[in-house]
Amino acid sequence: MARNAHNVVEYRIYELPLDFPVLCLTGDSWRISDTPSNRLHFHNCLEIGFCHTDSGTITFEDGPVPFSAGDVFLIPRHLPHTTCSTKGCKSMWSYLFVDFDALAADVLPSGEAYDNKCVLSIGKYMKITARSDARLHFLCNTLLEEAKKNDAEAQQMIRLYSLTMVAELQRRLMEGGKPATKNSKVFPLKPALEYIHDHFTEPCDTATLANLCHLSQTHFRRLFLSCMGSTPLQFVISTRIYQACILLVNTDDPVLNIAQAVGMASVSSFNRNFQQVMGMSPRQYRASAHRPSPRKGSILPYRGWTLPEK
Repeated sequence: MARNAHNVVEYRIYELPLDFPVLCLTGDSWRISDTPSNRLHFHNCLEIGFCHTDSGTITFEDGPVPFSAGDVFLIPRHLPHTTCSTKGCKSMWSYLFVDFDALAADVLPSGEAYDNKCVLSIGKYMKITARSDARLHFLCNTLLEEAKKNDAEAQQMIRLYSLTMVAELQRRLMEGGKPATKNSKVFPLKPALEYIHDHFTEPCDTATLANLCHLSQTHFRRLFLSCMGSTPLQFVISTRIYQACILLVNTDDPVLNIAQAVGMASVSSFNRNFQQVMGMSPRQYRASAHRPSPRKGSILPYRGWTLPEK
């Protein structure tokens, strides 16, 4: 992959609650700098960004896309990008990080959740304006307003509006429309990251991942290490440990069951890898009041921003 001025170096992890997988970041502190970043970043979940003031550009791998007040962007997981305000201003934003799959599954009868991966996980971003798509623009902004309320009634409304939004996006695809702008160049590791995201409990060998990216194993390993700061195997292991952390905090399941649930071959292997990534045992992590982030040097060293980047 030819390296441009923006090197993919940051994988931003957002821990969405199991019972309600939505995170809302909003407020006056969320003002984006007018200094261009020297790196792109990408997330582990869908991002919906709302520009409230001013203007600027969101840069993807194939170039910049302008934004202005009122615009909404849908950016799927594993899609590198960075935002910069117009010189002399700091645009104010709100962000929703959402797992639509889980939200829709809780609303629909068992086994009938919408398969929206084809809409939101194929290397496309979507710019929505009140003029280009009034209905989706309304639905996105309604989701944001409900998320700001942060109560039980708002959560139920978010589930319903999310289902409506996914249905609208699917309708556009079935009608042959163009609901999203397709990037001319897709992050070459994206197929592997998508596969790991969906199949981390299964064996994930380097040959399979390299084939998904249409790369030789040697080139794939080199590119993966350059972009992600880890080997593919380390990434798979740390993805499993990250998922185990969620289960340790949100369930009372025994450690053995959690190890099996995240695809670890044995409890001893799980404990050893957990200690290497987190710096403590699974039981210590569950009991700790101040749980650490993964150790630097693991493949998940970056956590999602809680304040905008300076």
